[in-house]
Amino acid sequence: MPDWQERITRETNPAVRVEHDLRYRLAEPLILGARTWADLGCGNGVAAADVVAGGFDGRAVLVDVEQSAVDAAGAELRTGDAVPIVADLTDRDALARVREAVLEGEAPRAITCFEVIEHLTTFVPLVELLSELAEAGEATVVLSVPNDEFWAIENPFHQSAWGEGSFAELRTLLPPGSVVARQLALQGSAVVPDGANGAHVDVRVEPRTEGAVATHFLAAVGPQAVELRTHVDVAQSDLDGQRQWERQREADLAHLEALHRHIDKLQGQNDGFRSELRANHKEFEDWRRYIHELEGKLGLPLSGT
Repeated sequence: MPDWQERITRETNPAVRVEHDLRYRLAEPLILGARTWADLGCGNGVAAADVVAGGFDGRAVLVDVEQSAVDAAGAELRTGDAVPIVADLTDRDALARVREAVLEGEAPRAITCFEVIEHLTTFVPLVELLSELAEAGEATVVLSVPNDEFWAIENPFHQSAWGEGSFAELRTLLPPGSVVARQLALQGSAVVPDGANGAHVDVRVEPRTEGAVATHFLAAVGPQAVELRTHVDVAQSDLDGQRQWERQREADLAHLEALHRHIDKLQGQNDGFRSELRANHKEFEDWRRYIHELEGKLGLPLSGT
């Protein structure tokens, strides 16, 4: 049973959190080096706040379709010059407001647009705006889309599905010279002696090796796009929490299967009741005709009329 979580919180599964956080780590030098930063689809602002960590003193344009998300992101970031905008990024008038808010800020400008495009009923107006700003040198843009094609599971919150082919088509809408990156899933383990402090480790990744399937595709365009570097982050697994989640999932599935079996049984009984009712109805109609015939012969009024 997929656990769809489109709004990241501090209670989100660590594996999902680190995947989400890493995209902001990728854009960190662009964000911290900007005087104006726009986060499109800012959500609750959890990952962005961890990257900024109080170190961004420029203009932060926070855009989301829900007021509650924009408010939460503003509270998380705690930056002095926050510009909250509630906007439908498929609407050209709303996009014009976003454009104006970005260009009113000083250069250099950075725009992050992570896991937004797949939620839009039409993404062309947004991509056109981002391409325009990047090609004119007004802003550096970093965006991402998920690799839905690999998982082959339909996400009920996504308006479009993405894969290698569709991402290649998206790149044709971007200005020349876009920098492309692929986000990869990692597996590992650690050995920690008792009494040892936490440690940071180096991880070697081979993005183009056989079997290196991307979980997400990313593209950067604009004057500082070439500054992007490889980033790796891992999260310690909560095995107890994972086991509890898996057992709860198994219990939920078992309950649903039992419920379906019960419904099928009731349906079968219902079909039997219907057949019996139809047979009884036919027998009743036969008796009714017979009684009416007798009543007619005896000159009596017909019963049941």
